Amino acid sequence: MENATPLTDLRVVSPMLKKNFLIDVKGLYKRNSWKIKKRAARDNLYYVLAFVPDDNKNRFFILSQEQANSHVRDELARLRRPDDYSSPGIDWKQAPQHEDKWDMLPP
Repeated sequence: MENATPLTDLRVVSPMLKKNFLIDVKGLYKRNSWKIKKRAARDNLYYVLAFVPDDNKNRFFILSQEQANSHVRDELARLRRPDDYSSPGIDWKQAPQHEDKWDMLPP
């Protein structure tokens, strides 16, 4: 289904600017890596990384596409994986700086 899947999970209109933007949501229930591949640059793409554990409160991490791509590149380098590695992602340890950064999204 890879070619049949949409680019993102949500298409959103900002309430103040009335501009369209895209959100891709990735979820985890255990501290692990969010599986995310680098994508061609888009000005209007954001990621919401959701951590939804069974035994604690939900947490959300909001990133621009540029930040997400940077974290994926850093993680590939740390793991010594090639750019075309089949299962790239953002490690749990990279996320805390983005927690509850909802102001990252267009107003």
